[in-house]
Amino acid sequence: MTRNEAREIQMQILYEMDADGEMSPERARSLAGDRLAGNHIERGGNLLVEIIEHLAEIDGRINACSTRWKTSRMPRVDLAIMRLASGEMRFADDISDAVSINEAINLAKKFGTPHSAKFIHGVLGTVAKIKEGGRLPEHE
Repeated sequence: MTRNEAREIQMQILYEMDADGEMSPERARSLAGDRLAGNHIERGGNLLVEIIEHLAEIDGRINACSTRWKTSRMPRVDLAIMRLASGEMRFADDISDAVSINEAINLAKKFGTPHSAKFIHGVLGTVAKIKEGGRLPEHE
């Protein structure tokens, strides 16, 4: 299993858990164990748990960086992609922000709407700028 394949499965797990309304670390670990392979089981499970345990912070950052849509109104696929990429940017020190953003854009092109990639790129680009010490955007 490649890292790209593992990332796709992680995004699907986040989507499924959100759709079911059951965002628990235990369920994330179980699904990761069932669907990921090799070293991706532990690594992917750990990242999913970090995302779930810090979901309010991650969603808050996504909300702050989105000019028109809040997480409650975003398509679930787009949200799952951004949560995964934001989690990578926050918790995966061995993955650069640029790689996380690029992979998120690729997932958006594969699973999202025709507008998803551009939207996700804009939001995650702002998330990365804030991480590097930039200021939160001011919204109307």
